[in-house]
Amino acid sequence: MTSADSAVLRILERRGMTASGDIEEFLSDRPKRTHDPFLLRNMEEGVEFILSAARRGRRICVYGDYDVDGITAAAALVQALSLIAADVGWYIPSRFDEGYGLNREALKSIADAGWQTVVTVDCGSVSPDEVAYGRSIGLDIMVTDHHNAKGREADCIIINPKQEGDSYPFDELSGCGVVFKLLQAMQRKGLLPKSLLSDVLDLVGIATIADIVPLVDENRTITKYGLRAVGSTRRPGLRRLLERTGLADKEIGTRAVAYSIAPHINAAGRMGEAHEVVELLLTHDTGRIESITETLVAQNARRRTIQAEALDFCVGIVEGKGRRSGLGDAPFYVIDAGDAHEGITGIVAGKLREVYGRPVIILTKSQGRDGRPCLKGTGRSIPGVDIYAMLERHVAAFEKFGGHSMACGFLMHAEYEDELRAGLIAEMEAIMASNPGAMDQTRAPDIALDLSDITPGLVSELDRMAPFGRGNPQPLIELSRMKVAKLFFMGEKQQHLKIVSENLDIVVFGNAAAYSPGLRKGVEVSALGYPSVAVWKGRERVQFIAEAVKAI
Repeated sequence: MTSADSAVLRILERRGMTASGDIEEFLSDRPKRTHDPFLLRNMEEGVEFILSAARRGRRICVYGDYDVDGITAAAALVQALSLIAADVGWYIPSRFDEGYGLNREALKSIADAGWQTVVTVDCGSVSPDEVAYGRSIGLDIMVTDHHNAKGREADCIIINPKQEGDSYPFDELSGCGVVFKLLQAMQRKGLLPKSLLSDVLDLVGIATIADIVPLVDENRTITKYGLRAVGSTRRPGLRRLLERTGLADKEIGTRAVAYSIAPHINAAGRMGEAHEVVELLLTHDTGRIESITETLVAQNARRRTIQAEALDFCVGIVEGKGRRSGLGDAPFYVIDAGDAHEGITGIVAGKLREVYGRPVIILTKSQGRDGRPCLKGTGRSIPGVDIYAMLERHVAAFEKFGGHSMACGFLMHAEYEDELRAGLIAEMEAIMASNPGAMDQTRAPDIALDLSDITPGLVSELDRMAPFGRGNPQPLIELSRMKVAKLFFMGEKQQHLKIVSENLDIVVFGNAAAYSPGLRKGVEVSALGYPSVAVWKGRERVQFIAEAVKAI
Protein backbone atom coordinates (compact mmCIF):
# COMPACT_ATOMS: atom_id res chain seq x y z
CA MET A 1 0.00 0.00 0.00
CA THR A 2 1.39 3.43 -0.96
CA SER A 3 1.17 6.51 1.25
CA ALA A 4 -1.45 7.85 -1.17
CA ASP A 5 -3.56 4.70 -0.71
CA SER A 6 -3.18 5.06 3.03
CA ALA A 7 -4.31 8.70 2.91
CA VAL A 8 -7.51 7.80 1.06
CA LEU A 9 -8.32 4.99 3.50
CA ARG A 10 -7.75 7.31 6.46
CA ILE A 11 -10.06 9.93 4.92
CA LEU A 12 -12.78 7.35 4.29
CA GLU A 13 -12.41 6.03 7.85
CA ARG A 14 -12.82 9.56 9.21
CA ARG A 15 -16.02 9.83 7.17
CA GLY A 16 -17.35 6.65 8.74
CA MET A 17 -16.51 4.11 6.05
CA THR A 18 -14.53 1.16 7.37
CA ALA A 19 -16.02 -2.01 5.82
CA SER A 20 -13.81 -3.31 3.01
CA GLY A 21 -16.82 -4.04 0.79
CA ASP A 22 -18.16 -0.51 1.17
CA ILE A 23 -14.74 0.97 0.42
CA GLU A 24 -14.29 -1.21 -2.65
CA GLU A 25 -17.74 -0.20 -3.94
CA PHE A 26 -17.11 3.50 -3.19
CA LEU A 27 -13.81 3.58 -5.08
CA SER A 28 -14.87 1.28 -7.91
CA ASP A 29 -14.85 2.62 -11.43
CA ARG A 30 -17.82 0.32 -12.10
CA PRO A 31 -20.02 0.62 -9.00
CA LYS A 32 -22.93 -1.79 -8.62
CA ARG A 33 -24.93 -0.28 -5.78
CA THR A 34 -28.53 0.08 -6.86
CA HIS A 35 -31.78 -0.92 -5.22
CA ASP A 36 -34.77 -2.90 -6.40
CA PRO A 37 -37.24 -0.34 -7.84
CA PHE A 38 -40.16 -2.37 -6.53
CA LEU A 39 -39.08 -1.55 -2.98
CA LEU A 40 -40.55 1.90 -3.64
CA ARG A 41 -44.08 2.16 -2.32
CA ASN A 42 -46.75 2.01 -5.06
CA MET A 43 -44.29 1.01 -7.78
CA GLU A 44 -46.34 -2.03 -8.84
CA GLU A 45 -49.45 0.14 -9.02
CA GLY A 46 -47.55 2.86 -10.87
CA VAL A 47 -46.33 0.50 -13.58
CA GLU A 48 -49.86 -0.91 -13.96
CA PHE A 49 -51.28 2.65 -14.16
CA ILE A 50 -49.01 3.47 -17.10
CA LEU A 51 -49.55 0.11 -18.79
CA SER A 52 -53.32 0.53 -18.51
CA ALA A 53 -53.18 4.04 -19.98
CA ALA A 54 -51.08 2.81 -22.90
CA ARG A 55 -53.33 -0.18 -23.57
CA ARG A 56 -56.44 2.01 -23.58
CA GLY A 57 -54.86 4.48 -25.97
CA ARG A 58 -55.02 7.31 -23.45
CA ARG A 59 -53.24 10.54 -24.36
CA ILE A 60 -50.52 10.94 -21.71
CA CYS A 61 -49.12 14.30 -20.57
CA VAL A 62 -45.96 14.41 -18.46
CA TYR A 63 -46.15 17.36 -16.08
CA GLY A 64 -42.71 18.60 -14.98
CA ASP A 65 -40.98 21.51 -13.32
CA TYR A 66 -38.96 24.39 -14.72
CA ASP A 67 -35.57 23.48 -13.18
CA VAL A 68 -32.94 21.03 -14.41
CA ASP A 69 -34.32 18.14 -12.38
CA GLY A 70 -37.88 18.63 -13.61
CA ILE A 71 -36.86 19.24 -17.22
CA THR A 72 -34.59 16.19 -17.48
CA ALA A 73 -37.13 14.01 -15.66
CA ALA A 74 -39.83 15.07 -18.10
CA ALA A 75 -37.59 14.38 -21.09
CA ALA A 76 -36.60 10.94 -19.79
CA LEU A 77 -40.20 9.90 -19.12
CA VAL A 78 -41.51 11.23 -22.44
CA GLN A 79 -38.72 9.38 -24.25
CA ALA A 80 -39.65 6.14 -22.48
CA LEU A 81 -43.43 6.43 -22.73
CA SER A 82 -43.19 7.22 -26.45
CA LEU A 83 -42.04 3.61 -26.93
CA ILE A 84 -45.26 2.16 -25.51
CA ALA A 85 -47.95 4.83 -25.99
CA ALA A 86 -49.16 6.43 -29.21
CA ASP A 87 -49.62 9.99 -27.95
CA VAL A 88 -47.26 11.44 -25.31
CA GLY A 89 -46.54 15.09 -24.58
CA TRP A 90 -45.33 17.33 -21.80
CA TYR A 91 -46.25 20.42 -19.85
CA ILE A 92 -43.77 22.64 -17.97
CA PRO A 93 -45.39 25.45 -15.95
CA SER A 94 -44.15 29.02 -16.03
CA ARG A 95 -42.12 30.10 -13.02
CA PHE A 96 -43.62 33.58 -13.31
CA ASP A 97 -47.26 32.99 -14.15
CA GLU A 98 -47.89 29.64 -12.44
CA GLY A 99 -45.09 28.92 -10.00
CA TYR A 100 -43.83 25.57 -8.78
CA GLY A 101 -45.94 22.43 -8.90
CA LEU A 102 -49.41 21.54 -10.08
CA ASN A 103 -51.95 24.30 -10.58
CA ARG A 104 -55.61 24.20 -11.53
CA GLU A 105 -55.32 26.43 -14.57
CA ALA A 106 -52.66 24.17 -16.07
CA LEU A 107 -54.70 21.04 -15.42
CA LYS A 108 -57.74 22.69 -17.01
CA SER A 109 -55.78 23.63 -20.13
CA ILE A 110 -54.30 20.10 -20.29
CA ALA A 111 -57.78 18.59 -20.14
CA ASP A 112 -59.16 21.09 -22.66
CA ALA A 113 -56.36 20.13 -25.07
CA GLY A 114 -57.56 16.54 -25.01
CA TRP A 115 -54.98 14.95 -22.72
CA GLN A 116 -56.49 12.27 -20.51
CA THR A 117 -53.70 10.99 -18.25
CA VAL A 118 -51.18 13.09 -16.30
CA VAL A 119 -47.96 11.76 -14.78
CA THR A 120 -46.03 14.31 -12.74
CA VAL A 121 -42.27 14.38 -12.32
CA ASP A 122 -40.40 16.28 -9.60
CA CYS A 123 -43.64 17.66 -8.15
CA GLY A 124 -47.17 16.86 -7.02
CA SER A 125 -46.82 15.14 -3.64
CA VAL A 126 -48.13 18.11 -1.68
CA SER A 127 -50.84 19.15 -4.15
CA PRO A 128 -53.91 17.31 -2.82
CA ASP A 129 -56.37 20.04 -3.84
CA GLU A 130 -54.96 20.29 -7.36
CA VAL A 131 -54.98 16.51 -7.83
CA ALA A 132 -58.60 16.35 -6.61
CA TYR A 133 -59.54 19.10 -9.07
CA GLY A 134 -57.78 17.36 -11.94
CA ARG A 135 -59.59 14.13 -11.23
CA SER A 136 -62.91 16.01 -11.01
CA ILE A 137 -62.48 17.20 -14.60
CA GLY A 138 -61.74 13.71 -15.88
CA LEU A 139 -57.95 13.41 -15.66
CA ASP A 140 -56.26 10.26 -14.40
CA ILE A 141 -53.28 11.45 -12.32
CA MET A 142 -50.18 9.75 -10.96
CA VAL A 143 -47.37 11.51 -9.07
CA THR A 144 -43.63 10.84 -9.13
CA ASP A 145 -41.64 13.13 -6.86
CA HIS A 146 -38.80 13.34 -4.34
CA HIS A 147 -39.77 16.32 -2.19
CA ASN A 148 -40.91 16.13 1.41
CA ALA A 149 -44.52 14.96 1.50
CA LYS A 150 -45.29 14.45 5.18
CA GLY A 151 -48.93 14.77 6.09
CA ARG A 152 -50.21 16.49 2.94
CA GLU A 153 -50.08 13.79 0.26
CA ALA A 154 -52.35 13.90 -2.74
CA ASP A 155 -55.01 11.20 -3.09
CA CYS A 156 -53.57 9.27 -6.02
CA ILE A 157 -50.75 6.85 -6.81
CA ILE A 158 -47.56 8.50 -5.51
CA ILE A 159 -44.05 7.20 -6.09
CA ASN A 160 -41.79 9.16 -3.77
CA PRO A 161 -39.14 7.69 -1.43
CA LYS A 162 -39.92 10.43 1.10
CA GLN A 163 -43.63 9.68 1.46
CA GLU A 164 -44.96 8.18 4.68
CA GLY A 165 -44.86 4.40 4.75
CA ASP A 166 -42.11 4.10 2.14
CA SER A 167 -39.30 1.70 3.07
CA TYR A 168 -36.99 2.26 0.10
CA PRO A 169 -33.37 1.94 1.36
CA PHE A 170 -32.28 5.35 0.01
CA ASP A 171 -34.56 8.39 0.06
CA GLU A 172 -32.21 11.01 -1.45
CA LEU A 173 -32.86 10.40 -5.14
CA SER A 174 -33.42 13.37 -7.43
CA GLY A 175 -36.78 13.73 -9.15
CA CYS A 176 -35.19 12.38 -12.32
CA GLY A 177 -33.70 9.58 -10.22
CA VAL A 178 -37.21 8.56 -9.13
CA VAL A 179 -38.27 8.52 -12.79
CA PHE A 180 -35.25 6.32 -13.54
CA LYS A 181 -36.44 3.82 -10.91
CA LEU A 182 -39.88 3.84 -12.57
CA LEU A 183 -38.23 3.09 -15.92
CA GLN A 184 -36.19 0.30 -14.32
CA ALA A 185 -39.41 -1.22 -13.00
CA MET A 186 -41.09 -0.92 -16.39
CA GLN A 187 -38.08 -2.56 -18.05
CA ARG A 188 -38.21 -5.47 -15.58
CA LYS A 189 -41.87 -5.96 -16.48
CA GLY A 190 -40.89 -6.19 -20.15
CA LEU A 191 -42.42 -2.84 -21.14
CA LEU A 192 -39.16 -1.15 -22.14
CA PRO A 193 -35.90 -2.34 -23.73
CA LYS A 194 -32.85 -2.38 -21.46
CA SER A 195 -31.08 -0.03 -23.88
CA LEU A 196 -33.54 2.71 -22.87
CA LEU A 197 -32.02 2.80 -19.38
CA SER A 198 -28.59 3.48 -20.86
CA ASP A 199 -30.07 6.07 -23.22
CA VAL A 200 -31.43 8.22 -20.35
CA LEU A 201 -28.42 7.95 -18.02
CA ASP A 202 -27.09 11.26 -19.34
CA LEU A 203 -30.26 13.02 -18.17
CA VAL A 204 -30.30 11.28 -14.78
CA GLY A 205 -26.63 12.08 -14.17
CA ILE A 206 -27.12 15.78 -14.94
CA ALA A 207 -30.17 15.98 -12.67
CA THR A 208 -28.47 14.20 -9.76
CA ILE A 209 -25.60 16.70 -9.79
CA ALA A 210 -27.68 19.79 -10.54
CA ASP A 211 -30.27 19.14 -7.81
CA ILE A 212 -27.50 18.88 -5.18
CA VAL A 213 -28.70 15.61 -3.72
CA PRO A 214 -26.06 13.70 -1.72
CA LEU A 215 -23.59 11.93 -4.01
CA VAL A 216 -23.55 8.77 -1.95
CA ASP A 217 -25.16 5.32 -2.10
CA GLU A 218 -27.24 4.86 -5.27
CA ASN A 219 -26.68 8.47 -6.36
CA ARG A 220 -22.95 7.76 -6.57
CA THR A 221 -23.61 4.89 -8.98
CA ILE A 222 -25.97 7.04 -11.04
CA THR A 223 -23.48 9.92 -11.16
CA LYS A 224 -20.46 7.85 -12.19
CA TYR A 225 -22.27 6.20 -15.08
CA GLY A 226 -24.23 9.35 -15.83
CA LEU A 227 -21.12 11.49 -16.30
CA ARG A 228 -19.75 9.00 -18.82
CA ALA A 229 -23.09 9.03 -20.60
CA VAL A 230 -23.04 12.84 -20.81
CA GLY A 231 -19.56 12.81 -22.36
CA SER A 232 -20.58 10.25 -24.98
CA THR A 233 -24.20 11.33 -25.39
CA ARG A 234 -26.01 10.46 -28.58
CA ARG A 235 -28.65 13.08 -27.78
CA PRO A 236 -28.22 15.70 -30.57
CA GLY A 237 -29.51 18.63 -28.50
CA LEU A 238 -27.27 17.91 -25.53
CA ARG A 239 -24.32 17.32 -27.85
CA ARG A 240 -24.88 20.76 -29.44
CA LEU A 241 -25.10 22.38 -26.00
CA LEU A 242 -21.78 20.78 -25.06
CA GLU A 243 -20.25 22.13 -28.26
CA ARG A 244 -21.65 25.61 -27.68
CA THR A 245 -20.30 25.73 -24.11
CA GLY A 246 -16.84 24.42 -25.03
CA LEU A 247 -17.28 21.02 -23.37
CA ALA A 248 -17.51 18.77 -26.41
CA ASP A 249 -14.89 15.98 -26.48
CA LYS A 250 -13.75 16.86 -22.95
CA GLU A 251 -14.00 14.69 -19.88
CA ILE A 252 -17.18 15.77 -18.10
CA GLY A 253 -17.02 16.08 -14.32
CA THR A 254 -19.35 17.42 -11.68
CA ARG A 255 -18.01 20.97 -12.04
CA ALA A 256 -18.78 21.03 -15.76
CA VAL A 257 -22.34 19.96 -15.03
CA ALA A 258 -22.84 22.26 -12.05
CA TYR A 259 -21.26 25.39 -13.51
CA SER A 260 -21.95 25.13 -17.24
CA ILE A 261 -24.50 22.54 -18.36
CA ALA A 262 -27.01 23.02 -15.54
CA PRO A 263 -26.98 26.87 -15.61
CA HIS A 264 -27.72 26.86 -19.33
CA ILE A 265 -30.62 24.42 -18.93
CA ASN A 266 -31.89 26.37 -15.92
CA ALA A 267 -31.64 29.67 -17.77
CA ALA A 268 -34.79 28.94 -19.75
CA GLY A 269 -36.96 28.62 -16.64
CA ARG A 270 -35.25 31.53 -14.90
CA MET A 271 -35.45 34.01 -17.76
CA GLY A 272 -38.32 32.72 -19.89
CA GLU A 273 -40.19 29.45 -20.40
CA ALA A 274 -38.64 26.01 -19.94
CA HIS A 275 -40.85 23.83 -22.14
CA GLU A 276 -38.54 24.21 -25.14
CA VAL A 277 -35.62 22.64 -23.26
CA VAL A 278 -37.52 19.34 -23.09
CA GLU A 279 -37.80 19.59 -26.86
CA LEU A 280 -34.06 20.25 -27.13
CA LEU A 281 -33.34 17.05 -25.21
CA LEU A 282 -35.67 14.96 -27.39
CA THR A 283 -35.65 16.35 -30.92
CA HIS A 284 -33.45 15.42 -33.89
CA ASP A 285 -34.48 18.52 -35.84
CA THR A 286 -31.18 20.38 -36.39
CA GLY A 287 -32.93 23.70 -36.96
CA ARG A 288 -34.80 23.52 -33.67
CA ILE A 289 -31.67 22.34 -31.87
CA GLU A 290 -29.69 25.32 -33.11
CA SER A 291 -32.45 27.80 -32.32
CA ILE A 292 -33.10 26.54 -28.78
CA THR A 293 -29.38 26.26 -27.98
CA GLU A 294 -28.71 29.85 -29.03
CA THR A 295 -31.67 31.00 -26.95
CA LEU A 296 -30.26 29.22 -23.89
CA VAL A 297 -26.83 30.78 -24.36
CA ALA A 298 -28.36 34.27 -24.64
CA GLN A 299 -30.65 33.69 -21.65
CA ASN A 300 -27.78 32.47 -19.50
CA ALA A 301 -25.72 35.56 -20.33
CA ARG A 302 -28.68 37.79 -19.40
CA ARG A 303 -29.22 35.75 -16.22
CA ARG A 304 -25.64 36.39 -15.10
CA THR A 305 -26.00 40.16 -15.55
CA ILE A 306 -29.31 40.38 -13.68
CA GLN A 307 -28.03 38.04 -10.98
CA ALA A 308 -24.98 40.26 -10.32
CA GLU A 309 -27.23 43.31 -9.96
CA ALA A 310 -29.60 41.52 -7.56
CA LEU A 311 -26.73 40.16 -5.49
CA ASP A 312 -25.25 43.62 -5.11
CA PHE A 313 -28.66 44.98 -4.06
CA CYS A 314 -29.13 42.25 -1.43
CA VAL A 315 -25.59 42.67 -0.09
CA GLY A 316 -26.42 46.34 0.36
CA ILE A 317 -29.45 45.40 2.45
CA VAL A 318 -27.44 42.93 4.55
CA GLU A 319 -24.56 45.32 5.19
CA GLY A 320 -26.56 48.53 5.46
CA LYS A 321 -24.96 50.29 2.53
CA GLY A 322 -26.30 53.72 1.61
CA ARG A 323 -29.22 54.65 3.82
CA ARG A 324 -30.18 51.08 4.62
CA SER A 325 -30.02 49.92 8.22
CA GLY A 326 -28.50 46.49 7.55
CA LEU A 327 -29.38 43.12 8.98
CA GLY A 328 -26.43 42.90 11.35
CA ASP A 329 -26.02 39.69 13.31
CA ALA A 330 -29.49 38.28 12.64
CA PRO A 331 -29.01 34.50 12.51
CA PHE A 332 -31.54 34.11 9.69
CA TYR A 333 -31.73 36.62 6.82
CA VAL A 334 -35.17 37.26 5.31
CA ILE A 335 -34.49 39.84 2.61
CA ASP A 336 -37.19 41.81 0.81
CA ALA A 337 -35.72 42.24 -2.66
CA GLY A 338 -38.76 44.10 -3.99
CA ASP A 339 -38.98 43.86 -7.77
CA ALA A 340 -35.86 41.72 -8.20
CA HIS A 341 -36.13 39.20 -11.02
CA GLU A 342 -37.54 36.11 -9.31
CA GLY A 343 -35.77 33.81 -11.76
CA ILE A 344 -32.43 34.38 -10.04
CA THR A 345 -33.44 34.69 -6.37
CA GLY A 346 -32.53 31.09 -5.60
CA ILE A 347 -28.99 31.59 -6.86
CA VAL A 348 -28.64 34.86 -4.94
CA ALA A 349 -29.94 33.23 -1.75
CA GLY A 350 -27.35 30.47 -2.19
CA LYS A 351 -24.50 32.92 -2.67
CA LEU A 352 -25.52 34.98 0.37
CA ARG A 353 -25.70 31.80 2.43
CA GLU A 354 -22.14 30.96 1.39
CA VAL A 355 -20.81 34.44 2.19
CA TYR A 356 -22.59 35.00 5.51
CA GLY A 357 -22.92 31.42 6.73
CA ARG A 358 -26.60 31.46 7.70
CA PRO A 359 -29.98 30.53 6.20
CA VAL A 360 -31.29 33.06 3.69
CA ILE A 361 -34.73 33.71 2.19
CA ILE A 362 -35.22 36.19 -0.65
CA LEU A 363 -38.69 37.72 -1.08
CA THR A 364 -40.05 39.30 -4.25
CA LYS A 365 -43.37 40.95 -5.03
CA SER A 366 -46.14 38.79 -6.44
CA GLN A 367 -49.91 38.37 -6.38
CA GLY A 368 -52.12 35.62 -4.97
CA ARG A 369 -54.95 33.82 -6.69
CA ASP A 370 -57.38 36.10 -4.89
CA GLY A 371 -55.63 39.20 -6.17
CA ARG A 372 -54.18 40.15 -2.79
CA PRO A 373 -50.55 41.34 -2.59
CA CYS A 374 -48.25 38.38 -2.07
CA LEU A 375 -44.56 37.63 -1.74
CA LYS A 376 -42.70 34.81 -3.41
CA GLY A 377 -40.01 33.36 -1.20
CA THR A 378 -36.96 31.33 -2.15
CA GLY A 379 -34.74 29.97 0.61
CA ARG A 380 -31.39 28.23 1.01
CA SER A 381 -30.14 26.75 4.27
CA ILE A 382 -26.88 25.66 5.86
CA PRO A 383 -25.97 22.08 6.75
CA GLY A 384 -27.64 20.99 9.96
CA VAL A 385 -30.52 23.50 9.74
CA ASP A 386 -33.67 22.05 8.16
CA ILE A 387 -35.31 25.04 6.48
CA TYR A 388 -38.27 22.96 5.33
CA ALA A 389 -39.10 21.89 8.90
CA MET A 390 -38.77 25.49 10.10
CA LEU A 391 -41.11 26.86 7.45
CA GLU A 392 -43.57 24.01 7.88
CA ARG A 393 -44.36 25.45 11.32
CA HIS A 394 -45.58 28.60 9.53
CA VAL A 395 -47.51 26.80 6.80
CA ALA A 396 -50.75 28.67 7.59
CA ALA A 397 -49.14 31.79 6.09
CA PHE A 398 -48.51 30.18 2.70
CA GLU A 399 -50.67 29.79 -0.38
CA LYS A 400 -48.04 27.44 -1.78
CA PHE A 401 -45.10 25.79 -0.08
CA GLY A 402 -42.57 23.07 -0.94
CA GLY A 403 -38.95 22.05 -0.74
CA HIS A 404 -36.54 20.01 1.36
CA SER A 405 -34.06 20.46 4.21
CA MET A 406 -31.67 22.69 2.26
CA ALA A 407 -34.01 24.67 0.00
CA CYS A 408 -37.60 25.88 -0.13
CA GLY A 409 -40.05 27.96 -2.12
CA PHE A 410 -43.36 29.49 -1.17
CA LEU A 411 -46.06 32.03 -1.97
CA MET A 412 -47.19 34.07 1.04
CA HIS A 413 -49.66 36.88 1.69
CA ALA A 414 -47.62 40.05 2.19
CA GLU A 415 -49.05 40.85 5.63
CA TYR A 416 -47.28 37.82 7.11
CA GLU A 417 -43.77 39.07 6.21
CA ASP A 418 -42.80 40.57 9.57
CA GLU A 419 -44.33 37.69 11.49
CA LEU A 420 -42.43 35.11 9.43
CA ARG A 421 -39.13 36.99 9.74
CA ALA A 422 -39.46 37.33 13.51
CA GLY A 423 -40.49 33.69 13.88
CA LEU A 424 -37.58 32.34 11.86
CA ILE A 425 -35.06 34.50 13.71
CA ALA A 426 -36.47 33.33 17.05
CA GLU A 427 -36.30 29.69 15.96
CA MET A 428 -32.72 30.10 14.76
CA GLU A 429 -31.75 31.74 18.04
CA ALA A 430 -33.25 28.76 19.88
CA ILE A 431 -31.24 26.37 17.70
CA MET A 432 -28.06 28.31 18.48
CA ALA A 433 -28.84 28.35 22.20
CA SER A 434 -29.07 24.55 22.26
CA ASN A 435 -26.20 24.09 19.81
CA PRO A 436 -23.74 27.03 19.89
CA GLY A 437 -21.84 25.64 16.91
CA ALA A 438 -24.88 25.36 14.62
CA MET A 439 -23.75 28.25 12.41
CA ASP A 440 -20.09 27.29 12.34
CA GLN A 441 -19.75 25.94 8.83
CA THR A 442 -15.96 25.67 8.98
CA ARG A 443 -14.93 22.27 7.74
CA ALA A 444 -12.41 20.38 9.81
CA PRO A 445 -9.57 18.90 7.75
CA ASP A 446 -10.00 15.30 6.67
CA ILE A 447 -6.32 14.61 7.15
CA ALA A 448 -3.00 16.31 7.99
CA LEU A 449 -0.14 15.57 5.59
CA ASP A 450 3.48 16.59 5.07
CA LEU A 451 4.67 18.58 2.09
CA SER A 452 6.46 15.49 0.78
CA ASP A 453 3.10 13.67 0.55
CA ILE A 454 1.74 16.06 -2.07
CA THR A 455 2.58 14.09 -5.20
CA PRO A 456 0.94 13.23 -8.54
CA GLY A 457 0.20 9.81 -7.04
CA LEU A 458 -1.78 11.40 -4.22
CA VAL A 459 -3.79 13.48 -6.69
CA SER A 460 -4.63 10.33 -8.67
CA GLU A 461 -5.72 8.44 -5.57
CA LEU A 462 -7.86 11.32 -4.29
CA ASP A 463 -9.50 11.51 -7.71
CA ARG A 464 -10.82 7.98 -7.09
CA MET A 465 -13.03 9.52 -4.39
CA ALA A 466 -14.80 11.63 -7.04
CA PRO A 467 -17.46 12.58 -8.00
CA PHE A 468 -17.46 15.25 -5.30
CA GLY A 469 -20.51 17.13 -4.12
CA ARG A 470 -23.00 17.21 -1.28
CA GLY A 471 -22.42 14.23 1.01
CA ASN A 472 -18.98 13.62 -0.48
CA PRO A 473 -17.03 16.90 -0.46
CA GLN A 474 -13.55 17.34 -1.88
CA PRO A 475 -11.13 16.04 0.79
CA LEU A 476 -9.69 18.88 2.85
CA ILE A 477 -5.99 18.48 3.66
CA GLU A 478 -3.99 20.38 6.25
CA LEU A 479 -0.37 21.26 5.49
CA SER A 480 1.83 22.91 8.13
CA ARG A 481 5.21 24.61 8.49
CA MET A 482 5.82 25.60 4.88
CA LYS A 483 8.25 28.46 4.40
CA VAL A 484 7.29 31.23 1.96
CA ALA A 485 9.96 31.58 -0.75
CA LYS A 486 7.97 33.95 -2.97
CA LEU A 487 4.57 35.61 -2.78
CA PHE A 488 2.68 37.51 -5.43
CA PHE A 489 -0.84 38.51 -6.44
CA MET A 490 -2.58 37.60 -9.69
CA GLY A 491 -5.73 38.46 -11.57
CA GLU A 492 -7.26 41.59 -13.03
CA LYS A 493 -8.09 42.91 -9.55
CA GLN A 494 -5.20 41.19 -7.80
CA GLN A 495 -7.79 38.93 -6.21
CA HIS A 496 -5.75 35.73 -6.41
CA LEU A 497 -2.68 34.86 -4.35
CA LYS A 498 0.21 32.51 -5.14
CA ILE A 499 2.70 31.40 -2.51
CA VAL A 500 5.79 29.50 -3.65
CA SER A 501 7.04 27.22 -0.90
CA GLU A 502 9.94 24.91 -1.68
CA ASN A 503 8.65 22.81 -4.61
CA LEU A 504 4.97 23.50 -4.16
CA ASP A 505 2.80 26.39 -5.33
CA ILE A 506 -0.05 27.28 -2.97
CA VAL A 507 -2.86 29.15 -4.74
CA VAL A 508 -5.76 31.06 -3.17
CA PHE A 509 -8.45 31.92 -5.71
CA GLY A 510 -10.69 34.97 -5.31
CA ASN A 511 -10.04 35.92 -1.70
CA ALA A 512 -6.41 37.01 -1.55
CA ALA A 513 -7.04 40.08 0.60
CA ALA A 514 -8.35 37.98 3.48
CA TYR A 515 -5.10 36.02 3.80
CA SER A 516 -2.35 38.41 2.70
CA PRO A 517 -1.79 40.29 6.02
CA GLY A 518 1.24 38.86 7.78
CA LEU A 519 2.41 36.84 4.81
CA ARG A 520 5.90 37.64 3.49
CA LYS A 521 9.08 35.93 2.37
CA GLY A 522 10.58 33.70 5.04
CA VAL A 523 7.38 33.31 7.10
CA GLU A 524 6.10 29.81 7.83
CA VAL A 525 2.49 29.12 6.90
CA SER A 526 -0.15 26.44 7.22
CA ALA A 527 -2.84 25.83 4.62
CA LEU A 528 -6.13 23.98 4.22
CA GLY A 529 -7.05 22.78 0.76
CA TYR A 530 -6.46 20.07 -1.79
CA PRO A 531 -3.83 19.22 -4.41
CA SER A 532 -4.43 19.34 -8.15
CA VAL A 533 -2.36 19.02 -11.30
CA ALA A 534 -1.81 22.24 -13.27
CA VAL A 535 -0.73 22.10 -16.92
CA TRP A 536 1.38 24.96 -18.24
CA LYS A 537 2.99 24.89 -21.69
CA GLY A 538 2.52 21.14 -21.86
CA ARG A 539 4.16 20.46 -18.50
CA GLU A 540 2.33 19.11 -15.46
CA ARG A 541 2.98 20.40 -11.97
CA VAL A 542 1.23 19.65 -8.69
CA GLN A 543 -0.19 22.70 -6.93
CA PHE A 544 -2.19 23.13 -3.74
CA ILE A 545 -5.54 24.93 -4.01
CA ALA A 546 -5.98 26.55 -0.60
CA GLU A 547 -9.28 27.45 1.02
CA ALA A 548 -7.41 29.10 3.91
CA VAL A 549 -3.83 30.13 4.62
CA LYS A 550 -2.32 31.60 7.77
CA ALA A 551 1.08 32.53 9.10
CA ILE A 552 2.27 30.35 11.96
